[in-house]
Amino acid sequence: MSERSEGATVHGAAADGKLRVTHIIGGLGQGGAEAVLLRLVAASASRCQHTVISLSDEGVYGAPLREAGAEVIALGASRGGGMWRAFRQLRQLLRNLRPDAVQTWMYHGNVIGGLAARSVGLNNVAWGIRNAGVSLEKSSRLARLTFRLGAWCSGWLPRLIVCCAQDARVRHEQAGYVAEKLVTVPNGYDLARFTRDPAGRERLRREWKVDADTWLFGCVARWDPLKDHTNLLEAFARLRRDHPEAPLRCVLVGRDMDAANTALASLLQRLQLTDSVILAGPSQDIPAVMSALDTHVLSSLAEGFPNVVAEAMACGTLVVATDVGDAADIVGDAGWIVPARDADALAQGMAQAWQTDGEGRAERGRASVTARFGLERMAQRYEAIWEGLRARLGLSALRCQALGQPVPARRPRRLMYVVNNPAFFLSHRLPLAQAALANGDEVHLATMPGTSVSEVLSHGLVHHSLPMTRSGGNPLQELRTLWSLWRLFLRVRPDVVHLVTIKPVLYGGIAARFAGVPGVVAAISGLGFLFTGQASQRSWMRRVALQLYRWALGHRNSRVIFQNEEDRDALLRAGAVRPEQVVMIRGSGVDLDRYPALPEPPAPVRVVMAARLLRDKGVEEYVAAARQSKAAGGTVQWLLAGQPDPGNPASATETDVAAWRAEGAVEVLGERHDIAALYASAHIVALPSYREGLPKSLVEAAACGRAVVTTDVAGCRDAITPGVTGVLVPVRDAGALMQAVQALAADDARRQEMGRQGRLLAQAEFDIRKVIQAHLAIYDAVSPRRLVTPAA
Repeated sequence: MSERSEGATVHGAAADGKLRVTHIIGGLGQGGAEAVLLRLVAASASRCQHTVISLSDEGVYGAPLREAGAEVIALGASRGGGMWRAFRQLRQLLRNLRPDAVQTWMYHGNVIGGLAARSVGLNNVAWGIRNAGVSLEKSSRLARLTFRLGAWCSGWLPRLIVCCAQDARVRHEQAGYVAEKLVTVPNGYDLARFTRDPAGRERLRREWKVDADTWLFGCVARWDPLKDHTNLLEAFARLRRDHPEAPLRCVLVGRDMDAANTALASLLQRLQLTDSVILAGPSQDIPAVMSALDTHVLSSLAEGFPNVVAEAMACGTLVVATDVGDAADIVGDAGWIVPARDADALAQGMAQAWQTDGEGRAERGRASVTARFGLERMAQRYEAIWEGLRARLGLSALRCQALGQPVPARRPRRLMYVVNNPAFFLSHRLPLAQAALANGDEVHLATMPGTSVSEVLSHGLVHHSLPMTRSGGNPLQELRTLWSLWRLFLRVRPDVVHLVTIKPVLYGGIAARFAGVPGVVAAISGLGFLFTGQASQRSWMRRVALQLYRWALGHRNSRVIFQNEEDRDALLRAGAVRPEQVVMIRGSGVDLDRYPALPEPPAPVRVVMAARLLRDKGVEEYVAAARQSKAAGGTVQWLLAGQPDPGNPASATETDVAAWRAEGAVEVLGERHDIAALYASAHIVALPSYREGLPKSLVEAAACGRAVVTTDVAGCRDAITPGVTGVLVPVRDAGALMQAVQALAADDARRQEMGRQGRLLAQAEFDIRKVIQAHLAIYDAVSPRRLVTPAA
C-alpha cells in the first residue's frame, strides 16, 4: 500500500470544515472514468477533502490526482490475485477515515467498495456507472459477472447510482438495477483547458510528420473491442481507396496504440494502412491532440457518455461518431452521427467532414459544450449528492439534490403508474403524470420494456421495467408478472398506485393488497375482448376474469375509475366493486389547444378511422363498408390509419393489411401520430368498435369539430351525443356504417353542425384540465402527504 500523504485527517470532520469524500476505483490507468475523477477532484478541491483509493496501482492518474489535492492510496491488487488482501485493507481504511460520502467508480469499484463500506457500517455510498451496459459479451467474464452482481446488489449497497449518460441509465434499469436510485449527471469539462491550442497543433503535427495540407483524422481510445478500431480502420481504408490521391492520414492515440500491439499491426497490414496510420501511444495532453486533428472519429460499438466527443468539440474539432450512448445528444447538429458497426456509413461521414466547410459546425460544437457540460456544473451536482449523503437525506430528497432541484419541505407523495405499454402511457396518461410532478409528487412508472422508455425518462419520471406480456397464454409468465409487481411495491413503497389497462389492474391490484400499498386507484378503460364475444364462447374465461377483478379491486382504500356506465354496472352486479369506490371520468381527456376545430377541407368528403387494426375495433366492417361504397360508385374517400397489434388475439395481420392496400377500397396510411392534422384533413371520423372504455379517437374527433359515426355499444355511445355530435349504427353492420357515412357526406349542413356541437361537448366534458383536476383530487383522497424524514 502506498504512503499516505502528510496531514491527512483520519477521524471526525475535516479540520477546515470541508466535505470528506472517499473515492474507490479499480485502477487509475488511462480511461474516461479516471479522467472525469481527476477533473472532479480538481474542480471541488477548495470545498472537499478527497481521498482516492485504487484497488490496484496508481497508473497514470495517481500523480495528477495528488497534484490536484487528493490523497492517493493504491492497494496493489492485480488480475493475478491480491483482491482479498486489498478488500481487508479497504475495510480498515474506511473504518479509520469515516468519510462523509463514499463515491465508487465502475463495476468492480461499485461492488467491492459498496461491500466494504456497508461491512463497516457506512450507508453513504453513491455508485458511479460509466459504461453503457451494451455489448458486454466483448468484455471479460469477470466484467460480465460484476455487471450482473451489481444489479443484484443495487437495492441495498448504494444509496444512489450516478450514471454519466441517459442511455446508460435506461440500459441499466432494463438490466435490473434499481430504477429509483438511478440519476444522470453528465460529464463536465474544464473549458479553460479544453480549448483550441494552435501551438500544440503545430508541435504534434511536426512530431507526427503531418504537413499543413494533410487532412488528419484521429481517434483517442485505448485498444478495446468495445472501441471497435476495426470499424474505424476499415472505414479509413475505404476512404483511401475512393480517394487515392487525397492527402489523408489517421492517428491513433491511447493505451496499446503502438508497434508492440501485434493484433493492431496485423490489421493495418491487412488493410494496407501501415504507412497512412500513425500510432502515437497514450497522451496526457488531450487538448493538444484534439487541436492537432482535423476530425476526431468515435467508432465505438458501445459507450455511456463518450468523453472524447465532448473534448473534441470543446477544442473546436469536427466530430464523426457512431450512434452509441449519448453521442447523438452531445453532437447534435455540430457533427455527423452514423450507425455503429457500419464501416460504409462511417466512411461516408468521414468524407463529409473532410469535404465540407465545417467551420460553422465547429463553432456550434464549442458553444454547445460550453453551455451544457461545464466542469463547475458537474462538480456542483456531485457535491450536492455528497452533501445529501452526509445529511442522511431520504431517497426522494437525495434525488432532488442530484438533479439540482429544491428539496421539498414535505416528503413528496410517491405515486406509481402501472401500465402495460410505455407508448400507451405517453399517449393516454402523460399529462396526468406531469401534473402530479408539478403538484410536488414523486412519480414512478412501471411498464414492460419498450422503445418509448427514453421519452418517459426525459419527462422526469422514474421508470421500472416489468416482465409483462400483452397476451396471457403462459401461466408461469403471468405468475412472474404478479410476483415482480409485488416485489416492486415492497421495494419502492409507493403511497398510491394508479393501475391502467386490464392486466395491470388485475395483477397490480392483487399485488398491492399483499404488499400493503396504502392507496390504490384502478382505471377501467374497457373490459377487454373477453366481454365483446358471444357468451357461450368465453363464459368460463369471463367468470375467471370477474373473480380476479373481485380480488384486485377489493382494497379498502381505493377508487375505481370508470369511463362508461355499462362497464361500471357490469362490475357492480358481479360484486367486484363497492358503490363507494366508483368514480366516473369520461375518458383520459384531450388538450383543446393541440386539437383545434378547423374548417373542413374542400371536397371530396374524406372519412377516417384511426385505431389499432383489431377485429374488435371493427376494422373489417370499416373495410367492407368502404368496399360497398366503392362498388356503389360513391365518391367518399375512406382512410385507415393504424397498424396491427400482434400482442392482441384480435389483431389483423400484415397479410390482411397488404391485401387491403392492394384492393384500394381504403387508403391505408399506417400508424399516424399527427392525429390533429389527420382529422383536420378529413370530414368524418368513424369507429365501428365492438366495445370500448371511452375511445380517445372519438374524444379527439369531437375536439377537432368533426362529425362521428360509431357503433351503439358501451364506450362508443358515451363518447358522443347521439344525433347531435354523431350517428350510432348497429355493431358488426358494414352496410349500416356505409349508409350513415354516405348520408353525412351528402348533407354538409348537418355534418358541420355536428362538428360544432362536438367541439362544445369536448369543451364541457373532455377538457384535459378538468380530467387532471379530477385525478389529483382522487390521489389526495386516498393518499395524504408526509413530512420529510432522514434515511434510516
